[in-house]
Amino acid sequence: MKLILSVFALFMAILTPVFAAEEVSVNFVYEGTVRPDFSNMSRGPLRVGEFTDSRGGNPNLITDGAGGFVADKPLADIVRDALVQGLTKGNAALVESGENMTLVGNIVSSEAELLDSNGIESIQLTIRTRVQLQGSGRTIWETVLFGRGTAPAAGGILEAISGAMDRTIRGLVQDDYFLIEVR
Repeated sequence: MKLILSVFALFMAILTPVFAAEEVSVNFVYEGTVRPDFSNMSRGPLRVGEFTDSRGGNPNLITDGAGGFVADKPLADIVRDALVQGLTKGNAALVESGENMTLVGNIVSSEAELLDSNGIESIQLTIRTRVQLQGSGRTIWETVLFGRGTAPAAGGILEAISGAMDRTIRGLVQDDYFLIEVR
């Protein structure tokens, strides 16, 4: 009987972090500005295609570090939606069909850590997303966008997600080589 209880206790200790992840509702709205004007893309219409997640496991998992956080939708969708918002803020006329170029992406990693600076705790979230601009059956441009957001721990993970999405958007719309290819 002791063996069964010990095995059960070990099993629960292993699974508790999985079930202990905090669920959050992510409704990111990009409120920044986009300096490049995408309204006159001479190379034709742009479509933002599918974003995937190569991290494996739960696609809604934001991160399993710093307590663990699970979103109400897949992280790949959150990043895709953020990039759509950024391009739209830059006056890009995005299309669902008839595109000359397609932007696709893949979540490579997401990490969160609790930081302590002079007694002030904060959450630092880092999301890496590989993006490709495709056209004419080939990859025209690609990079890894590095989105990092840091927020006071008291503010919660949503502020860190917002910071990470802001930086991800800026990483795309301020990339000189991306701008050369789409304008």
